[in-house]
Amino acid sequence: MMEPDPIDLRPLGLNDLRRERMVRAVLARAQAGAVRTPLGVLAGWARPTLAAAAVVTAISLGTLAWPDAPAPSAPLTIADGLRLPEPAADWIAEDRSPTEADLLESWDP
Repeated sequence: MMEPDPIDLRPLGLNDLRRERMVRAVLARAQAGAVRTPLGVLAGWARPTLAAAAVVTAISLGTLAWPDAPAPSAPLTIADGLRLPEPAADWIAEDRSPTEADLLESWDP
């Protein structure tokens, strides 16, 4: 396998000392990024795993909230499974934030 020709850095106008420092810094960064321990690889998967677990938990809570309910004629939504109040379920279904009027209406008995 042939090695590629080194990059010509002369147009940058660097003296030999600065050029060597720059080359060493780039090589040090490349070598530091290449070292990955098994623990480091596992740590990289921690956040995506926790996010997936949160989604599974939310869906499972909705399913467990209806242990012996008869089969509904219409499919249940996550809001139904989590037993959210009707106004909140509507806001989620409509993908909008509640207005002041919505909040005041939901507090009336």
